[in-house]
Amino acid sequence: MTRIEKLIKDFWPVFLVALSLIVLVACYGCDGEDGEPAETKPEDGKPGKSEPVTAIAEDGAGLYKASCAVCHGPEGKGDGEASEFLFPKPRNFASTGYRVRSTATGQMPTDEDLFRTITNGMPGSAMPAHSYLSEAERRALVRHVKTLAIIETGDGVTENLFELHGTPRVITAPPPPDRTPELLARGKRVYLEQGCNKCHGDSGLGDGPSAPTLKNEDESDARPNNFRRGIFKGGGSVADIYMRFTTGMNGTPMPSYEEALKKEDRYALAHYVRELGGGKVAIQPSTGTIAVGRSSGALPEEPQDPMWDRVTPTAVPLMLLWQRETPAVDSVSIRAVHDGTSIALLLEWADADASTRFSLDGAFHDAAAVMFSLSPGLPITEQPHFAMGEKGKPVNFWYWALDRRMGLADVRPPEPADLFGSAAWEPSKVLLASASSSGVVQELNAEQFRTLTPQPPPEQNVNGKGVHTSDRWRVVFVRGLESTGSLDAKLTTGSEIPVAFAIWDGSQEDRDGRKAVSTWYRLKIAR
Repeated sequence: MTRIEKLIKDFWPVFLVALSLIVLVACYGCDGEDGEPAETKPEDGKPGKSEPVTAIAEDGAGLYKASCAVCHGPEGKGDGEASEFLFPKPRNFASTGYRVRSTATGQMPTDEDLFRTITNGMPGSAMPAHSYLSEAERRALVRHVKTLAIIETGDGVTENLFELHGTPRVITAPPPPDRTPELLARGKRVYLEQGCNKCHGDSGLGDGPSAPTLKNEDESDARPNNFRRGIFKGGGSVADIYMRFTTGMNGTPMPSYEEALKKEDRYALAHYVRELGGGKVAIQPSTGTIAVGRSSGALPEEPQDPMWDRVTPTAVPLMLLWQRETPAVDSVSIRAVHDGTSIALLLEWADADASTRFSLDGAFHDAAAVMFSLSPGLPITEQPHFAMGEKGKPVNFWYWALDRRMGLADVRPPEPADLFGSAAWEPSKVLLASASSSGVVQELNAEQFRTLTPQPPPEQNVNGKGVHTSDRWRVVFVRGLESTGSLDAKLTTGSEIPVAFAIWDGSQEDRDGRKAVSTWYRLKIAR
């Protein structure tokens, strides 16, 4: 029996905690500016470029296995081991339900459509940006994904959908008109006349009367977009939104308006819908570097230590794994510093309430996690999956939660107030104690799904504290650079280690896999 198997056996009763860190994935994407879509499209009505798919794309198969199969499945049918924890579900490549395209309704996407989605990710889903891959690697993924579009046409005969459908008709977006009050008024009129409000609601909140009953072609739930969140699948420029109205979104109730509306009306509608988002455009996480400077003085172990103001923050985009229409944490600020002996990380994010909610289904806490790869020497493309690691490539978690120590028999904040039901108290009254002996921070390990396991008490060596002031959480994690634990992250001066982050919002009943996450970043520790 391996050490991890023994830990799982010994600590199986805490399995609910295991689900709390199921899938760390990530988001980076659209530029969010008005103008043409990011890619260059062929002339309207002309065939789109599509590379042949008869040859096996061997150079993309390994990348697909490492970066895509955990969600999309080994055969691309949208049934990977992470898929049950994601909403909307991963794309089934063996179908015509490709949402974001430059091609006519019902047709397959072009290579450039697939390339752009791989590069930018898919806002409003758990599909992260893969812009960190080289262009050659991303194009290899395009070729491999196309080989997975296999269906049976009868009598055991198989066909590739891209070959079966042939060369698609590509639609190009003309230059967008300038935004004017008159154009916005026209767009609002079109929005109501075309019945967009029946699904998306009068004010774009995704709460129209038809919303609860909508289904996709595969009978999965179809949730109308809440434009107020600034999430626009396929890009947030006016031209991108125009393309979604023009091509429709295959496999969903969202139709094409290419025939129903003139181009001018489609652009008026695009301007109006983008206006509903208030100028906000969500991006999908990708990757980056977080610098850990060396301090000549004492390490800041308090969230409100003035020394943190002298540490440069890194803004890390986040995305929800299980999409909802209510607000979500879309970014976390990371600051890190060491003194040659210990390291401190400060996580800071916007949250109006310090919240813990209890129901018959369990507890919902504000919480945060830091995840380290235990294979720091591998290149990013060979790292264990940022969800839960891989067999033989374990990961190390530092997990903090508001009131994690409190049991249902003794649940009290600093001021007298009952936490049963919902708790949100004055921010100035919330100050949590150090974790050195009380266990506010917990260390865990995993090496694939359903193996997340807390370390034994003697090996718990991460301290922490969380403070909620005004409308923000500030949470500090502190650990010695040196650690003898075989399943602890190795943090040494002059080194780099992959790191990822997750945030839970208790007021939105986040728990387990319902959280906002990043993908791998590099923590670069100065000498």
